[in-house]
Amino acid sequence: MPDFSLFRPMQGLPWYLVPIWPLIFLRIQRLRAWFRANGGPGSQMLWAVTNHGRVDVVFLSDDMSVHRSGSFRAPVSPRLARALAGETIAPCPLRRQGRRIPARHTPAPRLSLGIRPFMEKLGPIPDT
Repeated sequence: MPDFSLFRPMQGLPWYLVPIWPLIFLRIQRLRAWFRANGGPGSQMLWAVTNHGRVDVVFLSDDMSVHRSGSFRAPVSPRLARALAGETIAPCPLRRQGRRIPARHTPAPRLSLGIRPFMEKLGPIPDT
């Protein structure tokens, strides 16, 4: 059992977070409830309270992908299943199939008139 409750803050909590401890405690409880609902039977979680009062997840084990036997899984449409399968589809006939122009042959973007003289005075951008 944890050494803290709603009316007894955890040890090591900074003094300036004690007035908002009930809010922090509710965040911890909400995080634990989420983990119980979504975590697999062997999964583990490590959380921490930051100096600003946030409850952050520090570590989640890799067993989060395990689905419980009673979990609800929505059916996937056949079109979505084909899209997710990664099958190659013939190119769209409406798409232009012409030769691509390499980037070095494309015209440079034009600067606005107010910036161009300023940029020319600076010279080339140094390589760092």
